[in-house]
Amino acid sequence: MNKELLPYLSSLSDLLKSAANSSTDNEVVSMHIDLSKRLVDLMFVQNKLSLLLEEKCLNKIPEVVVKLEKVLPKSYISVFDMVIILISKLIKPLVGEELASIIKQNDIYLCDSGGQYTYGTTDVTRTISFKAQPKNIKDAFTRVLKGHIAVATANISKQKTGSNIDKLARKYLKEVKKDFRHGTGHGVGYFLNVHEGPQSISKRNNVKLKEGMILSNEPGFYLQGKYGIRIENLVYIKKEKKNLVFKNLTLAPIDMSLVNFKLLNSQEKKYLINYHFEVYSKIHKFLSLSEKKWLLKSI
Repeated sequence: MNKELLPYLSSLSDLLKSAANSSTDNEVVSMHIDLSKRLVDLMFVQNKLSLLLEEKCLNKIPEVVVKLEKVLPKSYISVFDMVIILISKLIKPLVGEELASIIKQNDIYLCDSGGQYTYGTTDVTRTISFKAQPKNIKDAFTRVLKGHIAVATANISKQKTGSNIDKLARKYLKEVKKDFRHGTGHGVGYFLNVHEGPQSISKRNNVKLKEGMILSNEPGFYLQGKYGIRIENLVYIKKEKKNLVFKNLTLAPIDMSLVNFKLLNSQEKKYLINYHFEVYSKIHKFLSLSEKKWLLKSI
């Protein structure tokens, strides 16, 4: 057995003992059993992933993730999230400088960043360009952006669950037979896990969305070996009049040079302008004069 699994086996054993020795409170017992199941799932995924990494079959990981998602359809943590948790530990000894990409002037650059603070956790992704891009890349970026805006402006009271909202994010990519393999959004922990349930925006999540929940809004598109596109904001759910709506927490400009405005309708253009005005109005006092001038160009 992979030595990496031993700590998880120990934790699993402790959890099962706790469940057996707990009071008759069904909720407590259920919680321990649920945690135990999650550890089993984690061990299963780690074992599969370890074999791939030992064989240096990195290109097969996305395919295996999709297959594992079908094997573990009711896992509390998605297989994708498990891979993110495990990949840094398992892949580190196997990835050398030869596998690191060099960013070139013609590339687009996807930057997923964030931080842990005592007052909250952040998660943001932007895709940026260093020079003019061809129409196919701008079209793909714009369809991702349309999905991002569709989520941001969704009537949550009507859609109710993350699985319904997930469809909105994929709609414009699917029109041209494109899609992305990860969920559209995840819950966010408070100074804890960046990915945390029970809420998410994904195909299988039917947890009812409620006021005060925080999620990510991050549709994307990826062409293997070529480029990746993702636009991610954190949002929180607020009640306005009788409806639940998303409000942006993330304040970062979107690269307008990658947008094909011919694919946007008037409401989407209005959203984009209003978002950048909000970004500028809330952060300009923290910027230098040159930074303010740069940001104004994106409005």
